Amino acid sequence: MNKIVSRTRSRAALVLLLLVFAAPVILAWLVFFVFPEFRPTDTMNHGELVVPARPLPAFHLQGIGTDTVDQNFLRGKWTFVYLAEGACEKPCVDQLYKMRQVRLTQGKNIKRLQRLFLWNTEGIGEAQRLELAKHFPGLVIGNIQSGGQADSLINSFRLEDGADPYSSGRLYLVDPMGNLMMSYEPDTVPRGITKDLERLLKYSGLG
Repeated sequence: MNKIVSRTRSRAALVLLLLVFAAPVILAWLVFFVFPEFRPTDTMNHGELVVPARPLPAFHLQGIGTDTVDQNFLRGKWTFVYLAEGACEKPCVDQLYKMRQVRLTQGKNIKRLQRLFLWNTEGIGEAQRLELAKHFPGLVIGNIQSGGQADSLINSFRLEDGADPYSSGRLYLVDPMGNLMMSYEPDTVPRGITKDLERLLKYSGLG
């Protein structure tokens, strides 16, 4: 009888010990993905949280240098999104480069992160489009045309400040369930974004 009691106590102690060590991870997951309204605003102080996380609408776009792109692309991985219209000048190129470099810093988690460029190419020749796609291998480019479904998608990236998503210069982060959950100002340094992602990917089992 004493042996049985001793074993029961040992198992209970082991379970309790495991719960103590697992509690921070469980709590982080619950706060980030189940109860986002309880997330502290400084949890990731390099970006701005979108609270509550915003589901993006269905879309179907012609790809540039790739096949079509739709909402299913956003499922299963974390996605950096950048938006622009017209010629992709230096500020645009700089943000695309930043997305690429931040992804490359993620080491073993690199495959959990992908990049999407939503580009309104009205007035841009095909040669220019393909040249940009060639310059950023692995970048998925969705060709946006104004009107209807496309306008709904673009407006989903309009934050509380009301800034035009095309001209804001922000980088956006979409979770593996297709929800917009964070944005970064154009001048956010890559190292800051990298730290946020490292923390997020460490505690998230998604993607």
